[in-house]
Parts: sequence; C-alpha cells; structure tokens
Amino acid sequence: MIVRARILTGWFPTCAALVGFCSLALVSLIPEFAAAQGRSVRVTTTAVERRSVEETEWAVGVIESRSSPQIAAEVAGEIIQMLADEGSSVTAGQELAVINSEEYRLDNAEDKADLGRLSALMRNQELELERSRTLYADNLVAQFEIDAMEAQLEAIKQELEGAKARVAESQRRLKETRLTAPVKGEIAERHVDVGDYVQIGNVVFDLIDIANLRVRLPFPEYQAPKLVKGLEVRLSSIAAANEAVHTTITEVRPSVNPANRSLTVIIDFPNPGSWRPGASVRAEVVLEVREDAIMVPQISVVRRPAGDVVYVINAGMAEERLIERGLRNGNLVEVRAGLTGGERIAVDGAGFLTNGARVTEVEG
Repeated sequence: MIVRARILTGWFPTCAALVGFCSLALVSLIPEFAAAQGRSVRVTTTAVERRSVEETEWAVGVIESRSSPQIAAEVAGEIIQMLADEGSSVTAGQELAVINSEEYRLDNAEDKADLGRLSALMRNQELELERSRTLYADNLVAQFEIDAMEAQLEAIKQELEGAKARVAESQRRLKETRLTAPVKGEIAERHVDVGDYVQIGNVVFDLIDIANLRVRLPFPEYQAPKLVKGLEVRLSSIAAANEAVHTTITEVRPSVNPANRSLTVIIDFPNPGSWRPGASVRAEVVLEVREDAIMVPQISVVRRPAGDVVYVINAGMAEERLIERGLRNGNLVEVRAGLTGGERIAVDGAGFLTNGARVTEVEG
C-alpha cells in the first residue's frame, strides 16, 4: 500500500504537466483548426480611420526658481528692526529690515550744508564777475583781474559738482539702511536678527522667486535634431495634481552631458498657482504632429512569423495584411504601411484568425 501511494503521488504531477502542454498546443492550433474545418471565427471589427498623432518624448526634472536673490547689506550698521521672517511672502520693493541710519542721516545733512555753501559762494562770485566786467568797460579794472575772477568761478563750479555727488552718495547710503525685496517671492532663510551688526556684503535674507519658475530636463542625445526652441511642452507635477501647464521650450543647451549622454532642455514658465520650487515635474515635449495618420487599435495588431499583421474583413473573409508600425498613442497604433484607410479590420478575436478564415462579425 505504501509503495502504490508513492507511485500515484509521482504520477499525478506528470499527468498535470502533460494535460497543460496538450491544452497549450490545442490553443495554438485553434486558428488552423478552425480554418481546416471551415468554421467561422467570431470577431469584433472597426473601420480604419485617419487622425492626427503626436510624436512625444518625456522626461522628469525638478522645479526651480528662476531667480533666487540673496539680499545683502549695502551699508554697515546695527539691525534695529526686522519686518519679515522666514516663509513670509513679500512683494517687490517691500521693506524687510532696517539698519540704524543716524550716522548716515548726519552725513547727508553735512553734505547738503556744504552744497548750499558752495552754491551761495558761486552766486556771489558770478555777481562780482559781472560788476568787474562793467568796470572793465570803463577802463577801471585790468584784464588780468577779470581772468582771475573767471578762473575762481570755474573752481567753485567744480567744487559744487563734487558736493552734489557727495550729497547723492550720502542719500544713497541713507536709503540703503532700509533693506527691500528686489522681486516678488518668499523668504527662504533669515541670517540676522535685531541687534546684530552687519558689514557691507553680509547676507541678511535668502529670497525665492515663486512667480517665475524653471525646469531643466535631460533628454537622450539621439533626440537632439528634433529638440528646438519653441516646441510645445505639457508639464505636470504631483505636488500640484489639479494644475497642468502648457508652455514651450525656452532654450536647448548646445552641449551634451558626457556623464549620461543627455541634452539639457530649459523651460521657463509662470507659476499657475500652487507650484513649488523643489517639487518633481514630468514634461512631455511634442516633437512632431502628423495630421493624417492611420491609427488602429493595439489589440488588432497580431504578431506573426512574417511580422506584424492586421486582418481586413471583406465579405465575411479575413485577409492578412503585413503592416509597418509607427507611433503608439494610448491604445492606438499608427500604421505607416499596409493600409490605406477606410478598410474594416478585426479587433477582438484577431489573434485567432489566419489568412482566408471565415469570420462572423459581432458587436463589441
């Protein structure tokens, strides 16, 4: 009994394998068997249509801010007021911090006073010169005195121009005690606090421009001939699921990256609302649009030893047509050769057909 059980245990897997093999062989012979018996194969059909098809290439990148300026102190002094913090949204020209301006206010007042003194001195010199010229006409003043007064007036004018420049510079320094945002954006980082003393060039804020964004995308180098400025691009980001951006290529970098043999494409676009720098983005570039392409369902294309074929249905018979595949668009495939358009082809059940098989069309 024990020996018989062992024999049966080994026999059942072998039988199962044989049954499976035979079933597979029978399935593969269904088309030939159906044709040999003259039986009709039930299929759904569709008419071959011409429509536009897009050739696209996609890549994944990271959203960047087109402008990320650092706001640095242009004058030295103590920070006496902070008007913005990290994460704050700011507008162009908005005040962000204030540096103690007392020293710069006094310098400006002194420069203005010197400018006023020189202006008065020049007016007085002009009057003196005018009187001397009148006396010279009556031979009461010598020519060398007129020449000396004209030279002195010219010197005063030069000093006056220098004073004006000093006033403009002191006014600039006074204005720079109030740090402002150069563009609309958000404060990414604040480096100082009230009471800190900053020197010229010390960074006070890092600002991110969130209104104007940029994406750098790597594309395979074999697409270089097709990638040009102005091509249509569709952008989508998982961080902004409900928003899509339709834009164009801004720039194609001239060199190929030797590390990964890729070409860098740059796309600049305005923020549509909730897009954030640092988030991932998927870009689909439309390389070419063919307006009159023949498109057939993917399921209607059958792989045979001779190549890809479709079955044209005519008067209840299947005619095998060898085709050349083109682009794939969703569940449709472009046919570049083998069909002219207008034919009726098998869809569901096409894989069970052979050339000359009888078919029965059913609704899909």
